[in-house]
Amino acid sequence: MNLRFVEAFLWVARLKSFKGAAEKLHTTQAAISSRIATLEEELGARLFERDNRSVTLTFRGTELVPLAERMLELAQQMQSKAAARSDFAGLLRLGVMETVVHTCLPTLLSRFSRLYPRVTVELHSDITPYLCDELLKGKLDCVLTSEEIIEGYVENRKLAELPMAWVAAPIMALPPEPLPFAAIAHLPLVSFHRQSVVYKNILQLAGDRNELRINCFSSLAAIISLTKTGFGIASLPLATIPQELAAGDLRVLDVRPPLSPLPVVASVQSGNTSPAAEEFSLLAHEVFGDFVAIQKPAA
Repeated sequence: MNLRFVEAFLWVARLKSFKGAAEKLHTTQAAISSRIATLEEELGARLFERDNRSVTLTFRGTELVPLAERMLELAQQMQSKAAARSDFAGLLRLGVMETVVHTCLPTLLSRFSRLYPRVTVELHSDITPYLCDELLKGKLDCVLTSEEIIEGYVENRKLAELPMAWVAAPIMALPPEPLPFAAIAHLPLVSFHRQSVVYKNILQLAGDRNELRINCFSSLAAIISLTKTGFGIASLPLATIPQELAAGDLRVLDVRPPLSPLPVVASVQSGNTSPAAEEFSLLAHEVFGDFVAIQKPAA
């Protein structure tokens, strides 16, 4: 069985489009149709129902998707085992949330480049919902975000949970003792975008309070800069502001109950055609593990 035909089947199933699969695999729509027709003839089963507007899997096609995924996974594993790291080549399209940019990304990319010198990296930094969507569309090979992707055929690997805290500039004269959330609820708050797990956590802590003023930004750098000016009280991963805390530009507030940790998750589509994507995910797990260990205070 030709694995290119199996790959075409999976991308049509994922994108629900022959045209989309052709663009993903850098071929023509006619070539994709031919591959699917040949595969259907070989299997003796119809895989898709087609009309002028949509493409949907048949019952038999739906049953065969997990097996097709496994076939490509095994082929990729064979390729990875047979090839030396230095033989990996090509383009790796990465998507990372900005928290990763401000923590482990420099170390991660440096180590990856040394291990796989022939792989070219194309990096996209954006908010989690956008990156997850781009991975599902096949436009990215691996993403590091704050949420597991439950749709589609995706392998998620939990990398870390980064401690979060409320921080403020010294100019905001707040008492050092523990504060209930109600003590800051009436002040300007600063957080990530409204779809983020951090924003949702704040709403959970707030309950039914109507006086909240949450200023939302997609840029972590903007949040840090504005908070240093006294713009508001920000919810930030502590690992992103060590220099600001050491210099006294920001200080941690002891607010009760505390914010939940920020998850960091690596996601790769099952059967991804880039063997470097899985290797990057594994290396990210190792790098974040070392990073978290260093961040923990000595007992």
